[in-house]
Amino acid sequence: MQALHVALGTAVFSKQQRARNVLTNPRSKRTIVASSTAQEQNAQSTSTSRMPTRREALSVSTASLLAAVVAPALIHVPAAAAAGGGSVSTVFVAGATGQTGRRVVEQLRRKGINVRAGVRDVKKAQSLGLAVPGGSSTGSVTLVEFDVTAPLDNIVAAIGNADAVVCATGFTPTASNWGGLKPNSSIAVDKQGTINLIDASKSSGVGHFVLVSSLLTNGADCKQTDNANYKVLQAFGGVLASKREAEVYLQKSGLDFTVVRPGGLSNEPATGGIVAQGADTLFGTDGEVGREISRDLVAEVAIEALFQASADNKIVEIVGTPGAGAPKSSWFDVPIAPVSGCATTPV
Repeated sequence: MQALHVALGTAVFSKQQRARNVLTNPRSKRTIVASSTAQEQNAQSTSTSRMPTRREALSVSTASLLAAVVAPALIHVPAAAAAGGGSVSTVFVAGATGQTGRRVVEQLRRKGINVRAGVRDVKKAQSLGLAVPGGSSTGSVTLVEFDVTAPLDNIVAAIGNADAVVCATGFTPTASNWGGLKPNSSIAVDKQGTINLIDASKSSGVGHFVLVSSLLTNGADCKQTDNANYKVLQAFGGVLASKREAEVYLQKSGLDFTVVRPGGLSNEPATGGIVAQGADTLFGTDGEVGREISRDLVAEVAIEALFQASADNKIVEIVGTPGAGAPKSSWFDVPIAPVSGCATTPV
């Protein structure tokens, strides 16, 4: 689906407007575990934090370590992250070898966050250079065998100790599914596979689930069935309907979640900013603010959703813009979308 989406993103959504810290969520049990010395020196306590991991404990000062052992309520947390309560030190990325998934993995690693990269073929992923050790200011990437169609226990094992999940999977057009045109060929991955991952995330106690979806997933409810973009995308295995059913399941799951719906995906580097709007506001039609977006920016939004309180239980639609775009702090300032029906009244 990653290859499919980039091709269709260019052909269907048109070559228009190719687009080119971390905050804490004070309402959830998530903070980023920073590795820089400067952040460690500015640490402060929090009454809701968990006991530090071995990796965290080795990085704190002697005084902070003693405080954590003697009084668990006074655990060392970087100042920029102290309001959050738990921590995001490890993220499981599903679809880590895909075009978008790879970017998510790399951006997380550069932020100092450890990654469990879920891949079907570990040897292939190794050949791509995805497995890397952590550094003084970067996270590590551990490759784990993963298939969204596998039994629940297998998926739980792949998630392991991850605090959060980013799902960037999608079905792939093959000869067996008629190049993606076989009816309902997207269901196994884009619907049931995502549902499997959601269930496993709940069993694993994951704090936040980010689903990378697509514009127009709710096209049927929003009277977009005559939209040329909807027709073409939906023709590929009913992918939009499959993704929408997975979104609804996530909305009802009880997990803390964010759904990111990008426009046509571009492999080109980002050259501008982001337009971020609420659910069912962008349909890839003439006159809209944009139709495409760089995968680099999609990965950035998906990661930012882990650390902004305003991202909780939101569906955000994003496209690129040649200008500066919306400030990062406003990306998720959108209404909470309904579980059924269209979130807006399309013209």
